[in-house]
Amino acid sequence: MKKVFVFCFIFALFNTFSFSYAKENADKTISYKLFSITIPQEFDGIYSVKKKHKGISVYHKESKKAGFGGFAFGIRAYKSPAEHANLPGGRKIGELTDKNGVIYDMVLKYPTDVQYDYTKECPVSFKNLYNLGETVRIQGIKGSIYTKDKGTKGKDLYTDILKKHVTAINEKWDSEKLEKENMSYMYNVIAQIEKNPKKVLDKIGYIYYDANADGIEELLIGEIANGEWKGVIYDMYTMVNRKPEHVVSGGERNRYYICNDVFVCNEYSEGAGESGMRIYCLVENSTELFPQVTFKYDSYENPKQPWFWAYSDNKWENVTEEAFYERKKVFDRYKRFEFIPLSKLKI
Repeated sequence: MKKVFVFCFIFALFNTFSFSYAKENADKTISYKLFSITIPQEFDGIYSVKKKHKGISVYHKESKKAGFGGFAFGIRAYKSPAEHANLPGGRKIGELTDKNGVIYDMVLKYPTDVQYDYTKECPVSFKNLYNLGETVRIQGIKGSIYTKDKGTKGKDLYTDILKKHVTAINEKWDSEKLEKENMSYMYNVIAQIEKNPKKVLDKIGYIYYDANADGIEELLIGEIANGEWKGVIYDMYTMVNRKPEHVVSGGERNRYYICNDVFVCNEYSEGAGESGMRIYCLVENSTELFPQVTFKYDSYENPKQPWFWAYSDNKWENVTEEAFYERKKVFDRYKRFEFIPLSKLKI
């Protein structure tokens, strides 16, 4: 009797293990050069794949067959950040390091237009496949190692920059030295008021924010303030070829903000008769601020109708007050950041 019981127990255990093993291995693993992705079993029959453009593209089979493209998402590996900078629909999600120590940026790519039958409601199966891009399992192969989020988070990228700002405040650098080091003179202005460096460190803060939606956080440093000064950026840093670089410094008459989530806004003043607002995009893998539109009030140019706007070609157009403020208000959604005081840094 005992032998029969033991045999039944082992048989049941074996069947349970076999079932789990079969279920796990029903997931589909697709490999491309140095990495693979795993598509869960639940998507069987829904998708197809192509290996191209430095990675794997996943398609919604039904939409593709119907002639609507069907591209749901792609995972790409780029040896250089310049290879994928400014490509539409992509953002960095981590890094892959091969067995020789060569680093690749791993990029999640999404379609930039409708890839299903746009005359009908989006199929649930397409939505699910599209959303899989955020959670799909990625692994390095052939000795490569994939690390999710590596090279994207500010806390891992800008430690030396923050240390430099703490040093500048503790050593009471004057405006000339600050500007020579590509840092805002405003730290010295605040130091003249507060006197004690500890209080200045309490008043100057930082935050990490992806200002151009490329998946890599920028470092923004500014004053912890309220009202119209809340969210003002004194210094901005970004990553260029995987190294931190300075983008811009601001001041009292030259304020920088993030507006509408992905634009850099520069409010400037040239005296009582001229002031304005410049809207830029931060170019990926670059410190360049690319102009989008500029609004200015210029009574020196036209005292009777001092409202102007210009696009990237910088050709000024004189407009009515009503038209000016109607268009300008589109960019009035400023990010009022809760900066973290430099005094709380553990470095």
